[in-house]
Amino acid sequence: MWILAAAAMVLALAVLPVGAESVDYAQTLDRLDRLQTLAQQYVEEKGSSADPVDLTLGFTRVGEYNTTVWQLTAGVRDPEFESYATGRDSDLWDLQNMTTAVLPNGQTIDMGHLLASINLVYRGMPLAGSWGGDCMQLAQVYAGQAGDAGGYAALMRQTFAIDDDGTVSRFGDQDLRADLDSVVAGSRLTKDSRIADVLRDYYDGLDDYNRAYQFIALSFGAVDTSNTAAFADQIYNALIKDTGMQLLLYMNQMWGKDGWTVLPESEPALRGACTVLAENLSSAVNGEKVKAASSTLMHTLAGQALVDALNAIGDSEAASNAQQAVDQAQSGGAASTSGEDALTSATQKLKTGFNAQMFQLVLLIIGAAAILGMVVCIALLVSHRKNRQ
Repeated sequence: MWILAAAAMVLALAVLPVGAESVDYAQTLDRLDRLQTLAQQYVEEKGSSADPVDLTLGFTRVGEYNTTVWQLTAGVRDPEFESYATGRDSDLWDLQNMTTAVLPNGQTIDMGHLLASINLVYRGMPLAGSWGGDCMQLAQVYAGQAGDAGGYAALMRQTFAIDDDGTVSRFGDQDLRADLDSVVAGSRLTKDSRIADVLRDYYDGLDDYNRAYQFIALSFGAVDTSNTAAFADQIYNALIKDTGMQLLLYMNQMWGKDGWTVLPESEPALRGACTVLAENLSSAVNGEKVKAASSTLMHTLAGQALVDALNAIGDSEAASNAQQAVDQAQSGGAASTSGEDALTSATQKLKTGFNAQMFQLVLLIIGAAAILGMVVCIALLVSHRKNRQ
């Protein structure tokens, strides 16, 4: 277990941003298109079964978007492809460590966050890498500072959705836009899509009303947003029932093994975060009733993939409890429905494509390489000191 943790830390440290800068929107989409073309070439030349869309989006995931939980859910990045692509087009390195971009409507967005979140939406996990993950982080920031959900919401309103690049707020306006946009634009992405074209079409004439309306319809179905308390409850229930979020909360010590449910001490802050999100969305759509067919609802991480992920990080007890919760949900008739082939296929890919043993092997190799590297460095240091003596 310790080597897995060490490997994850080494991997995270190896890709920390050196100097993330703002990026040009049109130039970024052009580079994405070139990267996707190279991904298709790579797959064809290698006779690989890899998905060019996954390869393209995975390339952009570095730093906080390449931690253990991201690799478990969005997949381990392909270093051979990255070398292949950048060897043919060195400008593509600029698709890593991206921050602010100015959209066609003049608004700003965290482009790195957007693409990483789309990666998870494409794989059938619309919460963990987007709004659900940011609600969790917001709850962590304010943990222990209030006694109930209302108190937390009052504190969170001070920084939620403010004009910020991440310097002050853990859930500023750029993050919020990335969360909503990743769900809506990501739901349109299929294996045959051009990522850049999907984004161009989505952002053409986009405003806050249409962004929020589409997001609500896809994520929660038909909702009367004028009742923000009830809407907040609906958002909270969607968050804790999502198996991708269960994995994320568990790995952040906010979800308990016993009963496989959110920890009581974490619930008020999570509810507070859901409250401020509900208020913001309600305001964006003018408190209207959102109309949506139930067949448009987004899928969530397949339950078996959650169990496999927990086994992969060496926590068999948590995996067993999660399996019981999955079985109970299935026996109770709980099931996600979707009329969208792309989302169905993404969920099926998670059910059948997640290889826990291979993931463990990758981390073990990384951990072993890191240890070997430290040994070599120590040996060189000792040798250098002896030569100086």
